[in-house]
Amino acid sequence: MNGSPHFQVLFNEEEAKLLDEQTIRDRKISGTLLMGFAALSIFKTWEQVFRSAKKIIILCGSGNNGGDGYAVAQFLRAEGTLVEIYSKEGNFSEETKYYKNLTEELKIPNFPLEKFKSDLVNPGEVLVDSLLGTGFKGPLTGEISKTIAEIHSAKERLKDSLLVLSIDAVSGYSPDEKIPFAADILAEVGSPKIKNVFYPLSKEKKSFHPIGFLRQEFQTSKYLLPRASREELVSKLSRAKDSHKYKNGSAVFIGGSEGMSGAILSSALAFQELGGGISQILTPSVSTLTKVLKKDPSFMVSRLETSKKSSDYPFLKKASVVCVGPGLASSDLPSLSFSKETYLIFDAGAFKYLDEKNLGRRTILTPHLGEWSSITGKKVQSQYSALEDAKFWAKEKQTYLLLKGPVSILFTPDGNSYFWEFQEPKLAVMGTGDLLVGILTFFLSRGEDMIGSVRLSQSILLHCAELCKGYPTAGRIRKKIRTLTE
Repeated sequence: MNGSPHFQVLFNEEEAKLLDEQTIRDRKISGTLLMGFAALSIFKTWEQVFRSAKKIIILCGSGNNGGDGYAVAQFLRAEGTLVEIYSKEGNFSEETKYYKNLTEELKIPNFPLEKFKSDLVNPGEVLVDSLLGTGFKGPLTGEISKTIAEIHSAKERLKDSLLVLSIDAVSGYSPDEKIPFAADILAEVGSPKIKNVFYPLSKEKKSFHPIGFLRQEFQTSKYLLPRASREELVSKLSRAKDSHKYKNGSAVFIGGSEGMSGAILSSALAFQELGGGISQILTPSVSTLTKVLKKDPSFMVSRLETSKKSSDYPFLKKASVVCVGPGLASSDLPSLSFSKETYLIFDAGAFKYLDEKNLGRRTILTPHLGEWSSITGKKVQSQYSALEDAKFWAKEKQTYLLLKGPVSILFTPDGNSYFWEFQEPKLAVMGTGDLLVGILTFFLSRGEDMIGSVRLSQSILLHCAELCKGYPTAGRIRKKIRTLTE
């Protein structure tokens, strides 16, 4: 990748367990010490939250996640914080026993977990959830199920006057199911985990505590896409003094069927405002053609006719990127062929246009979950449940697939998956997908590789959304591009 950033590896539950075991075995570090590292890191990271609380209530499960809770409790007690524990009985590991015994020696009040009720929690308190880790599978039962229901009840009653901090995982959470309760902070330990990427919290409310695991040496195919800084984005948008229009990016946008001119305009304008050198819009709609020229007479725009061939549109061969689909009705899909040197972006209306000859390492599809279900012919309930099928599909077809959503995931022909974890509610609005493909077209046309283009495009979109007040339209978000180019 051009100027390749450092990619943080990501783990599923089985890999996270193996990494834990490998660290203890190969580095001769005890699990007790690692648990202490985690507790100290969590305490120092969220020290102000703990110190400002009237009381800390820690709910401990019987596994090692509960051990993390006991370890945090003894740090809090040592610092003079008012803390009490509710414990689940069970077969404790040696590490958990060690920290549980410490809390008993420190005479921290400890009650059976079954005694915990939502009405015991008061405004201004902090509830620490260390019941279950990400490795928990199966339906919630017994006192754990009842306790999670009580957490939900307490949070519903007290709202923002109660802060809930979950250690390593929000107990009972699965991306495929309803959120069990609203955690305010997620403190992840040891290895970044896939499930946690999907939990809907802002990046500022998630913390990661490394504790010495050699994550980068572990073989995995899943990565987090790092956000590009404003400085990096500005540098990527600059033009050389001796540049010319083709060097600054050339693209064709195909779409804008009758009544859907806004989509193709949004994509093409994003490309233009980023500094794209030259572009053409091919549209089957006369009214779209008129609207484009009315918006900006400098646009190069032509009528797309299904009876015509690729040779009738000479700029198709000159453009480095062709973006097909924004506002394109399936009845208007053209029968065109593209150069093997051209990058292809298929979006929205183009998914019924998928031809094996157009798939490859220079092609990317950008469906949301409903469109992905249509492509595969299989109803998919969540991005999380689509992970394996999407990974297999991209590898089998030897093409790129960007599955859009609150968390966007890029699947590559090599079998790797790249996760964009920055969830921004302002982007949950009609038209942001059209902006994204316009921005993606720009970066591909400027010579960035596919992974880099996706990372930079998501970063631009997030940056512009954050600059907007309230919940903006896609048009308002697009106009913020000028803050990077002026």
